[in-house]
Amino acid sequence: MLSVTVLVALLVVGGVLRAQGGTGQKARKKTTRKKTTRKTVSTKSVDVKVKKFRESFVRQAAGLARSYEESGNLVKTRQMLELILKFDPEVRGVRDKIKQIDEQMLSANELEAEVDVSKGWGQPVAAVFKGQPLRIQAAGDFRFVASLSIGPAGFPVADTARDMAGGIRCGALIGVVVPPPKAGKRPKPGKPFLVGGGGTITPKENGLLFLKINAPAGHKCNGRVQVRMTGNVRKP
Repeated sequence: MLSVTVLVALLVVGGVLRAQGGTGQKARKKTTRKKTTRKTVSTKSVDVKVKKFRESFVRQAAGLARSYEESGNLVKTRQMLELILKFDPEVRGVRDKIKQIDEQMLSANELEAEVDVSKGWGQPVAAVFKGQPLRIQAAGDFRFVASLSIGPAGFPVADTARDMAGGIRCGALIGVVVPPPKAGKRPKPGKPFLVGGGGTITPKENGLLFLKINAPAGHKCNGRVQVRMTGNVRKP
């Protein structure tokens, strides 16, 4: 049996340990409750550096755009101006300059063609480029002649190569872009679009531009339409 002295000693030590453990837990709880707050440091010096960097970038980009313009490369001039706007949309005069460049580009590279309305799509009139606009002006009268049997559904529109284009008025001048053929495959034309008397067109892909009047297969139309193209066009 344990002596009374030893028993008392154990009880005392156990009580002390429990007390210390409780104190530690309380301390830990207090520690976890206590939130550390970081001092807010002023960023004025960093803000000044950012402002200087922004001004330097815009100045250099404007200089590069000017160099491209002087060398006659309006496409790259426009790209640099767009880059400036992405970096800082509030730079004054850049949007007006882009409009001026667009007008210059759309007035350059004049190309003329003649569309024989009796021959369907015929030969390509121009090479065009994805995302690069061109301007078309069309003029001339022709005779629309057709004596065809059709049902209540109207003229078919399934075949781009020979049928009318759906959703475009009959007799209007229409266009289609045919991209370069992929290896081992026939070229697949894009969706026909309205040209009419003219306007600005932005191709959705690179390729050759074909024009014809929107008429059903078997028509007997005759005459010619004169077409003038400017902007991002090249001879086919």
